[in-house]
Amino acid sequence: MIRADNFIFFLTASGFFVGLIFTLLANFEPLMMIYVCVAITFIFYMIALAASGFFVRYSDVKTAYKLGSEYYETQLDKARAQIEKREIYIRDSIGFIRSLEKETNALKNEESV
Repeated sequence: MIRADNFIFFLTASGFFVGLIFTLLANFEPLMMIYVCVAITFIFYMIALAASGFFVRYSDVKTAYKLGSEYYETQLDKARAQIEKREIYIRDSIGFIRSLEKETNALKNEESV
């Protein structure tokens, strides 16, 4: 589905090019070309605003984008549990590495004496 902003931008740009083609085909003077092109672009802009306004007003957007929050909550809870398990594993690994470093430093100190 196209967003309302993108629809307005598209229709406004289309209106500009339609106005430009109309003014080139009608052989207006340069200043009149600008006025007519701006007027046609403005008309297309107003049509786009009205159309998107009616669409937003009379369409039921909430039911179209209803998310299954229960599913996402369970998935997030599972991910959080996995992250907590990994944190515990990493802390245990760091503790083990530090204990090994202390033992090797103690052995080096005994050998040097």
